[in-house]
Amino acid sequence: MKLIKFAFTGLLLSGLLTGCTKEETKIEQAKTEETKVEQVKAEAQVNDPKNWKDVSTPEGFNNYGIEPTLEAWIAYHAEDIAKTTDINEYYPKADRFTNEMKYFRIQGDDLEKDFENLNVLPIFMGHLVYVISEQDKQGIGTAETYDELNEAFKYFTELLHDLDIIINYDGKGETFGVTNQLDGNKVNELESFLYVN
Repeated sequence: MKLIKFAFTGLLLSGLLTGCTKEETKIEQAKTEETKVEQVKAEAQVNDPKNWKDVSTPEGFNNYGIEPTLEAWIAYHAEDIAKTTDINEYYPKADRFTNEMKYFRIQGDDLEKDFENLNVLPIFMGHLVYVISEQDKQGIGTAETYDELNEAFKYFTELLHDLDIIINYDGKGETFGVTNQLDGNKVNELESFLYVN
């Protein structure tokens, strides 16, 4: 009889231990699945082209009497450049801005595309200024080239404005629709102007 009780107790304990082990396994599996879901969410956030971060290194930047931050720099230029009406100042102001870009950097797929477009516009404006100067030397009409320069500067100010809205106002505000970051409706128009012409 003692042997039967002992065997029965042994079976009961082994059944309980097996049940507990299975329960622990289920808990571990649930934790593993939760971890995998969190990892997938984290990877999705990292791979989201809309996510961006400021990786600026503004040491040495002390122009304009503004705080050396991406936010202050973009806000300053968005306001200052938008006030420019002298066509002879278009290229110098845009070029000065792009020279300062070495201090202010971002990471994020779509916003990087927008900054690249912002960098290409002054290069194109510089080309147009050169063409105008050569046309003037040769006595050739420059009206069409001046129109292109005006259009390039218009896109530059619009893009700078939209970047100011993205960086300083979390994308909330009235925009011109020329940024990839905000899925602007004029991005293709801007990029055609830059890269197809």
